[in-house]
Amino acid sequence: MDVTKSILAIAISTIALTGCINQGIIDKENLKAVDHAVWHKHADVDPIDIINKAAPEGDASLVFIRRMDDDPEQTGANISINDRYQVSLHPNNYTQVNSCAGINNISAEVTGLKTNDLLLDAQKFVLAPDSINFFYVDVDGETGASEITQIDEVTAKEILEGKTYQTHQVTRVVPNCPAAKPEPVKPPVLEKEVRIELEVLFDTDKSIIKPAFIHEVEEVAEFMKVYTNTTALIEGHTDSRASDAYNQKLSQRRANAVKNMLINRYGIEASRLQAVGFGESRPRATNKTKEGMQLNRRTIAVINERVRIDENGNQILD
Repeated sequence: MDVTKSILAIAISTIALTGCINQGIIDKENLKAVDHAVWHKHADVDPIDIINKAAPEGDASLVFIRRMDDDPEQTGANISINDRYQVSLHPNNYTQVNSCAGINNISAEVTGLKTNDLLLDAQKFVLAPDSINFFYVDVDGETGASEITQIDEVTAKEILEGKTYQTHQVTRVVPNCPAAKPEPVKPPVLEKEVRIELEVLFDTDKSIIKPAFIHEVEEVAEFMKVYTNTTALIEGHTDSRASDAYNQKLSQRRANAVKNMLINRYGIEASRLQAVGFGESRPRATNKTKEGMQLNRRTIAVINERVRIDENGNQILD
């Protein structure tokens, strides 16, 4: 028979026998009554049935166990989960409840202390979905101190031997685990340098990006938004007309034009961009034809993973 159904059947049968009689107060070994409210303190439940009982899908099962000791009744351990009362666990008993997976704040406060603070000295336990978790509850009868320790299944089975399932509990546990912070998504790592040849071809002696070439700059921006830990060196180049000094300044203006568009139009952080003009020093085609000179009036984005240097002089990723 299902564990829950068996416990419910015991309670119903008890009420059926005694519910119509004013009992006053009865406090026997396994029977307690206050007027018409009657309940059994314990149920004959095999711990293996509890262990094998699956929690609702996605939730976690929690089993609390307490050894036999000589502590008086006022040392019942008031166990709460996420500020919700579960049970006052007595010596030689165990109990089980389901809670949500994730972070669970669990505490045990001795009844006699009457603190009514369900989160006092709470401990955080991270419980996996569809898992069963065992907790040993220890109470010091002299000081009133209590402690909860998570134990493995093998240890739990040893301690559970001879224990009684405690039924006199009014659980208020609900799936109210604190929301877990999502794991930060790490950006993809650029394994090696990427050179994007921008077909941003400039008119002679000009550094203005023509509308026809804006999509070339956008390609660099989109790449850098995917690889968010990268930096880009924007290279500016010219053909060989004019002096070296003039061409160097012109190529710098062309590199700056691409850099500024990446910042102002596409929102790339300025700290990730560097613009350098190389003048006519790095042609990719001959400067003896119109077509060749046009190809040399270009920009290139050289993209690398961002690195920093540690105290030993080694490069490490940010």
